[in-house]
Amino acid sequence: MDKLSIGIVGLGTIAKKMHVPTLSSFKDVAVKSAAEANVKRGERFAKKWNIPEVHGDYTKMYDNADLDAVFICLPNFLHYNAVKNALEHDLHVFCEKPMGLNADEAYELVKIAKKRNLVLAVGYNRMLEKNYEKAAEIVKSLRLGTILQAHGILVNPGPYAGWIPSSDWFFNDKYGVLYDSAPHLISIMMHILSDQITDVSAKGISTMHGFGLFDNIACIFMTKTGIVGTLNVGWKTAASYDSIQLHGTGSSVFANPSEVEVRHGSYGPLEKIAENIKLTKNIISAQVGRMNENNAPNDTYFKEDRAFIDAVLKGDKPLVSGEDGLRVLEVLEAIKKSLDDETGIRVSLHER
Repeated sequence: MDKLSIGIVGLGTIAKKMHVPTLSSFKDVAVKSAAEANVKRGERFAKKWNIPEVHGDYTKMYDNADLDAVFICLPNFLHYNAVKNALEHDLHVFCEKPMGLNADEAYELVKIAKKRNLVLAVGYNRMLEKNYEKAAEIVKSLRLGTILQAHGILVNPGPYAGWIPSSDWFFNDKYGVLYDSAPHLISIMMHILSDQITDVSAKGISTMHGFGLFDNIACIFMTKTGIVGTLNVGWKTAASYDSIQLHGTGSSVFANPSEVEVRHGSYGPLEKIAENIKLTKNIISAQVGRMNENNAPNDTYFKEDRAFIDAVLKGDKPLVSGEDGLRVLEVLEAIKKSLDDETGIRVSLHER
């Protein structure tokens, strides 16, 4: 096929601001249809982007629209059914993170996609930010020596930080922040390390009284190669912040969306001054770049959407496959199990 016919399931913020504008910029893609429970709202948006059809139910879109693939942009708890139904209609699927709230169901989706020879990709755009990609390159270059520790943090004023909510789905599960922020942090960490998390132990607190959900979680983990580390996610912080730091026998790397710093054991006063000047320039450059974006989709969405299209049209591999998405869900479930125990028991992940 020369041009891919795409359907969009769910016209929330992530679809309207990121995926539809990005997909509409590709010459080998046609956004042919959309499914949105609020049909009138969907029709207004569809008219703006010249999307011919709007359905109130995605199953009707799957049955009646002539599509090759779909983008699932629904709330987390609706992902599984929407993805399974699409795969059973022989449609290639890109699903926003995570694939669902259950690793067993995600495993089923992976099996269906494999059996039907369909592309199943998951949206973990944060791991594609250039500074995290740079950190992954540094790890692969072996400049850090043997990595001993790895630490990640992702906090923000959420839930619903940065956009107007159209539903209360964040509060459908007492592990709200775990399935909102932690999937990104886990995928970033495993991507940079090229390693898998095998053991976790977690504790959480709730500061939003009356909701009974964990809004701040700290997790200790170990990887397959023996690296120890921590993952910390949280809502209700004054600032939004995320970063990764890795410490090895050769050097350490510190990365966040604004900067990357490699620190060596011989780090002296003059080196520190020079490095601070360099980092300041990088931070200013990054901030200026963000000011010039004018709310346009950032390049991480372009990368993951382009990779999915190429996987369908050319047989390339998506940036985050269904198998990769399954591994993230397995870690999430292990953290959830540890949180369920007041002592924060250690939970080991088992290979399927």
